[in-house]
Amino acid sequence: MKPVKIKDKLDKRQKQYLKKRFNISAYKDLTPAVLKNLKEQMKSLTDSRQQIKCTYKIWDVVVCVIISALCGKKDWEEIHDFVEEKYNFFRSFLKMTGGIPCAKTYERIMSIINYKELEKIVLSFFKTITKDVYSEIEILNFDGRVNNGSKRKETFKSGAISPLNMLNVYSNKYQLCIASEIIDCKTNEIPTVEKLLGLLDIKNTIVTWDALNTQKENIKAARAAFADYVVPIKGNHPTFHKELIDFFDEKQQEYIIAGKSHTGYLKINEYKNGAMITYEYFQTREIDWYENKDEWKDLTTIGMVKKTIVKKIIDKNKKVKEDINTEYRYYISSLGIDIELFSKAIRKHWSVENKLHWHLDVTFKQDKNTTLDKNALANLEIINKFCLGILKRVQTYYNISLKRIIGKLSLNIEENFLELLSLLVLADGRDRGEI
Repeated sequence: MKPVKIKDKLDKRQKQYLKKRFNISAYKDLTPAVLKNLKEQMKSLTDSRQQIKCTYKIWDVVVCVIISALCGKKDWEEIHDFVEEKYNFFRSFLKMTGGIPCAKTYERIMSIINYKELEKIVLSFFKTITKDVYSEIEILNFDGRVNNGSKRKETFKSGAISPLNMLNVYSNKYQLCIASEIIDCKTNEIPTVEKLLGLLDIKNTIVTWDALNTQKENIKAARAAFADYVVPIKGNHPTFHKELIDFFDEKQQEYIIAGKSHTGYLKINEYKNGAMITYEYFQTREIDWYENKDEWKDLTTIGMVKKTIVKKIIDKNKKVKEDINTEYRYYISSLGIDIELFSKAIRKHWSVENKLHWHLDVTFKQDKNTTLDKNALANLEIINKFCLGILKRVQTYYNISLKRIIGKLSLNIEENFLELLSLLVLADGRDRGEI
């Protein structure tokens, strides 16, 4: 795909599209129009401050944090310095009542915002400027992430402080985290997964999570919300795990590879880091042998992934030998026999780690943020996840790394932010056939 080029003059179809979406006809009006839309939505945030004493508008602060995060600013001091440096840019579309807040004020205001309210607003705004153009089935990945920078060890002055731990739900359809929940430091992810499953609209989706969260209550909650599941069984269910290992013996694998009825088989080869990796996916409806199958709501199929890694090595006699390692993973699912969909759900589960958590750690350097206030840090993480979704959406057009896109924005936000919006808005309209 080619980038949408910046134009001083728009053609007729582009003008019609912008008029329809944002009630503007000039290209230069795109930035204030889009940010005005965001600012208007921010006005619905609950503000617990005494308004008569408020110097800074809450929506001004949040918009400044969002744009600063897009430019790679990872903590409150960097955000303050960036806004101060680019004050004329921010002043062009924000009131900036009271001038520029100090770093502590940014943190304090973000700490009073309800993170669920903020998440709802940024998701709504994301869908406003980047409409859904996908038709494939939605696969949602549930996984927790710890913000290691927010923890403190016990000292003679104070006790230990646990880190912020958030459960994230990653949408492969939108390439965006669509829901987050703070995990209570006194518990773990398991009850939080069940809670989120009850709150989200996940009808006709496929949910995945790691083995820790493969619990009967979570599966019941997923099916109650009319979602399918493809989830792993490991040592936390030792008896079931052992029975699956015994069932998928070599003889059973041969039957499935041969095309036995009510089964599915798929083989995928990849060459990575000097090794040949073969993934073999096995799926079967043959579950009547499992006497406790009714305890797992709507358990329909079981499956196995056989991963074989072949790497060539040179021994001490300078002879080339093959080093072969084989791994097995076992799954249960409410899906019928559909080996393509079954294997896709398994592979896509790693999106939450590779496409979300990795970028929060590496691209946004979130583990280096030492903010102690859990609510302020949770709000900053939600903003970072929103910014990541925006950057991933335009990366195809820039055809460079996210780090370079962030650097480009930071160097000249005045011009490059308009280019970013053009890629989001005009390219989206072109992809949908509206331009």
